[in-house]
Amino acid sequence: MRNRQRQRGFTITGFIFTAIVVVGALMIGFRTVPSYIEYFTVKKILVQVLDSTQGGAITLAEVRRGFDRRSSADYIESVSPNDIELQKIGNQITLSASWTKTLHLVGNVSLLLEFEATATR
Repeated sequence: MRNRQRQRGFTITGFIFTAIVVVGALMIGFRTVPSYIEYFTVKKILVQVLDSTQGGAITLAEVRRGFDRRSSADYIESVSPNDIELQKIGNQITLSASWTKTLHLVGNVSLLLEFEATATR
């Protein structure tokens, strides 16, 4: 009698299931990566605005002008200069911006991303 080896590998059902999971993960990744790039850009701009006003008194109008100049060059859509908040506690100055972004995935499925960028000096 011959011993038969059990065959191994993907079945068509396993392949389809794996493909659906991989395509779903890639679709979510492709949709969210630009939003996170924008978040890190806003955070960088807030730090640059704080650094550009070293030593002097800082006003909200100054901050908003600086943010507006830099954000137009970096193609920021989700945050406007009016979304920037300035908080002074003693010698510490904090700039912050918070926003949400809703990304449509498929059908009636959406992804809600909440961001809060801060910079402190």
